[in-house]
Amino acid sequence: MEISPSDYLEEISRTHISVLIVDPAIPGIDWDVLKSASSQPIKIIALLTQQYPKSLLKWFDDTFTVYDSAESIIETLRRNISVEDADDRGKDLSPREKEVVVGIVKGLSNKEIASEMGVSVNTVMTHRRNIASKLHIHTPAGLTIYAIVSNLVKLEDIKADMGKL
Repeated sequence: MEISPSDYLEEISRTHISVLIVDPAIPGIDWDVLKSASSQPIKIIALLTQQYPKSLLKWFDDTFTVYDSAESIIETLRRNISVEDADDRGKDLSPREKEVVVGIVKGLSNKEIASEMGVSVNTVMTHRRNIASKLHIHTPAGLTIYAIVSNLVKLEDIKADMGKL
């Protein structure tokens, strides 16, 4: 989910996130205030697109760059997402919702997911709404990260699916 700089504090205080990936170059953000805005502990990971002074990076729990390998990025995420956080959120999903997540990660359309599951497109759309509501994840990229960290899919499977495109 993309949040405008002016809405960061409000959005953080409203949602129940454990990890926030940010661009450290966003102007006007007080990272210390942002961390304390959450009602629960939050880890902030900086996504680096260039070199930054160490004095700026001290505010972040971890970093990764756009040039890091997928394995390295996933390891950074696993290091920062506690198993309890991932497990608690994943326990809320039904087996069918997990199937929908896997379909989304594979890049399938709602119609293709429905066909694979033997349900209607409306049912898939309902599952997607429920998933977004339960996990507070609203993008395919976010669901992909969630699915990898939660071991719903393996990175090798995603790479194999991408090779078929």
